[in-house]
Amino acid sequence: MPEIENYSIYNDRMRRSMWDKAFFMDKVPQAELIVDFGCADGSLIRFLHSLFPTMRFIGYDIDPRMVEGANARRSGNTWFFADLHQVMEQIDTLGVDKKHIAVNFSSVLHEVFHYSGDTSAVTHFVCTLSPQYIVVRDMMYASEDDRAASPEAAVSRVRQKLPAWQISDFEACFGPISLRKNLVHLLLKYKYTENWARECEENYFSYSMRDLTAVLDPEGGYESILLNRYVLPWCRHDMETSLGIDPGREVTTHFSLIMARKAPEDRVSLNRSK
Repeated sequence: MPEIENYSIYNDRMRRSMWDKAFFMDKVPQAELIVDFGCADGSLIRFLHSLFPTMRFIGYDIDPRMVEGANARRSGNTWFFADLHQVMEQIDTLGVDKKHIAVNFSSVLHEVFHYSGDTSAVTHFVCTLSPQYIVVRDMMYASEDDRAASPEAAVSRVRQKLPAWQISDFEACFGPISLRKNLVHLLLKYKYTENWARECEENYFSYSMRDLTAVLDPEGGYESILLNRYVLPWCRHDMETSLGIDPGREVTTHFSLIMARKAPEDRVSLNRSK
């Protein structure tokens, strides 16, 4: 995995969409403990803790430097670890029942799929913990036609606005921006020049919904209670104001998902009988 060259810039970018990442907090009514998988420097937990001071939060990140920074600023009922075993031990210490736990994956699973390709640790963690809720907010390209071409005017506009070396770097990794999926991909990352070596190579669209389900719910014990697909508002604004490009309504760049444990079999359903 390429090193993060500028941690300050990287974490500032993560904080930009904080309200969007907090979308789930009023939609997990049973949750008393939030486990943030891939917490980086703990910014999201600190933000959520300021809004919900009685809630408990545990952050996990694979990068010890991130966790060190998170712990340097921790307060109240928040804990941060770089070891999943320590996460499980802290959960046991708190004595929170699994039906009151939500695990949050915010802008992290595309990195897991891209950099390691080994998602077994994520699956093992979720299956072992067996939380009431699984929350995901991440990037994922969605379109009725993944092979649709980019409008020539949009490609021309991007080539006018962006430096040729940056487009060349991107196309060497993912292919021509004449493919709409690739053009959208570039427009999500072109501003991150401070960590460009890492960001350019990172596949923001590294998995599908089917891949996600196989990793987070291999036993089929959960059901989706919320799924939204959208172009992140600040990304849409940037495309429109900086590049003069309308992202339209035929593609989406992000999604937010909440899965909950399936209802007990003795619960009466409002679904029509088949």
